[in-house]
This record gives sequence, C-alpha cells and structure tokens, in this order.
Amino acid sequence: MVVRLIEEVRQAKHLTKQALAERLGLTPRSLRNWMARASCLQATEVARLVEALKMSAENRTNLYILTGQMPPAPPVGELLRTPEVDLYQDMIDDLRRCPSVVYSDCWDVVITNRAFREVFGGVRRHATAHPMRNTQGFIFFHPDAPQLLGAGDVTAFREHWLMPALAHYSATLQQRPEDPRLQAIEQEIDRRPALRRAYRRAPGWIAENGDIAIRPSARLFWDPRIGRAVDAHIITEHHQGYQPMTLQRATFIFRERRPKAVSTAFEQSALFALPGDHTRA
Repeated sequence: MVVRLIEEVRQAKHLTKQALAERLGLTPRSLRNWMARASCLQATEVARLVEALKMSAENRTNLYILTGQMPPAPPVGELLRTPEVDLYQDMIDDLRRCPSVVYSDCWDVVITNRAFREVFGGVRRHATAHPMRNTQGFIFFHPDAPQLLGAGDVTAFREHWLMPALAHYSATLQQRPEDPRLQAIEQEIDRRPALRRAYRRAPGWIAENGDIAIRPSARLFWDPRIGRAVDAHIITEHHQGYQPMTLQRATFIFRERRPKAVSTAFEQSALFALPGDHTRA
C-alpha cells in the first residue's frame, strides 16, 4: 500500500525514479532500499518523501498513517483555506462581546473574533508567545500573562491558569511524545527554572484533579475593555471535520465579580481542552 501510494504520486507528477532519488538526495540503490522497507519508514523519511513529491494534504496524511506515524498538523495558512474555517469565522463573529478563538492541536491560533482581538491584541509583542499566535505559549512564556489571566494576582494566575495549563500540556505530551512541536515547548520550559519547578508539580496536580478537571468556579481575569477584573468562564469544543487534526474553539464568558467569591486552588480546568471534550467551565 505504501509503495503503491508513492508510485501513484510519483507517476502523477511525471517524475522518474532517478529524479525522485535526486530530490531526496539518495542514490537509486538507496531509494530502492527505502521502498523495500516502505511500511517501516521513519517520520523524518516520510517528511522527506512528502516534500520531494509535493504531496497534497490528503496523500500526506495517508502516507503518515500507512507508515504508522502521527500526521503533523497542517500549516495554519493551509487551514485558513478550508471550508470549516470559513464557517467557524462566521460563527465566532456573531459572538460580539465574547472573546472566541479557534486553534490547532498544538494551540496555534487559526482565527479569532473581534472581541478576542480587543482583549488580547494589545498585549506586548513577543516572538513566540503572543496570545494571537499560540494560546498555551502565552500562558507559559509571556511576561504579561498574569496581568490578564489573574488580573495581576500572581497566586490566582499560578493556581487557576498556569498549573492547569501545565498539567494539560503534560497529558498531551504523554499522548504524543514524538511530536516535535510539543518537544520544543518542553525544551523551552526546561530553560526557565521557575517554570520548570512548576512543571514538575504537574503529575501531582493531575493525580488530584485530572488533567482537564472541570469545576464551576470562575477564574479571575482582567478585561481591558472595561478596565476592571471580572469572573471568566470558558466554553470549549472541538471539530474533527478537517483531517488529520482537530480544530478546537475556546470562548470566554465574562461576568461581574460576585462579592466574596472564593476559588480554591487547583480546581480550575485547563484553559484549552483536549480533543474529545465537550465541556463547559
């Protein structure tokens, strides 16, 4: 099946075997060896074939699956051209006061609505951790995250936003340990001593709460549109229409803070839920 797929794509591209070998940087003999063990190709070898053959999204996904590999997420630019994203944009644009974001399986932002841009768009620029680029990266690495998530209360940020996010990331990494994007996040965490110490607490947090434990308590949040702290609830959902990955959506529902509201540590859910969850916090 693997060889047949590769051959069909090669022939459709009008490539000779010699030309394919040259694109791969292989000798014809080495290419024959690859084909002899085609079903056991490594992820890096599959990636080279995908690039050499300029495979479509569908063929790329099939090749990864047939070789027993996890298909990588398509680029955000590719996602933006799918019908699902157009429908999502129409839907979240109707949520005029509720910030809403659609993101990938590694939390890369795909689209946002105006309310999300109003709340998060004014955050200081950051090379990798701006909330308009990656939602978890913002929580982990942006120095201004506690000003919004926790309304400047460091304890509220740590216990109600950071720890659940780290626990959620840890659970995701256990599911996809070979994902280079998740590995890169782990390496970045490891370079930050305080964050590394917090990350080491994640297994205990999961043991006590579950990685996506949902509780009714609100989370403290600073709404820059009105210039004061509010209670934030989050509705999450996922959509599997675009293979091989799940598009996910998070919508923030803000409420005026209730007098003497109490939110105990470790009772909040992950900010952005795992695929398969249909939950409301």
